[in-house]
Amino acid sequence: MARIIQIVPKLATPELQRAVWTATQQKNWYFGNYSTDPSQGGFWKMDLDDSPAITELWEHVKPQCEKVADTALKVVRQYANGHTHGQGGGIHVDDREPGTYTLLYYPAPEWKAEWGGETLWFSEQGEIAAGTLPLPNRGVFFDSNIAHVGRAPQKSYGGLRVTVAFKLAADHGKVKCADS
Repeated sequence: MARIIQIVPKLATPELQRAVWTATQQKNWYFGNYSTDPSQGGFWKMDLDDSPAITELWEHVKPQCEKVADTALKVVRQYANGHTHGQGGGIHVDDREPGTYTLLYYPAPEWKAEWGGETLWFSEQGEIAAGTLPLPNRGVFFDSNIAHVGRAPQKSYGGLRVTVAFKLAADHGKVKCADS
């Protein structure tokens, strides 16, 4: 079975993108999150399970994700990761279970290529299989068992590189959205 990595430009409406960006600008960030190994150094995290804007984003994109996955999906966790210069993550998989997926969303209103901050996905042989810049309003839906990494932004970017992450699982008790 082919592994899914689907880049979705302009994932949200402009109003929803602003609402999500605003939600990630609250003072709820904490430091010390890491991909797999604490010795790799930490980065920032914000729990977003109770955020109305983040939940609205999921409801907005859910039919599209379910169509690609060909199954009903449920959110297991939703949160934001934040990286500044020198605080990249480590290569990791989100979940090894079949039927699990991740949706990453880049809510920043602006991003320049020279700022770096790419997300990279790797083949089973360890080669780069896909990559994307964290361009505004872009989403990426992928199988959670694909190794990937969020790279830190360059020094020329003075802010926090924000990604909103939805950890998803097949919802065997439900039927896909009707418009899927």
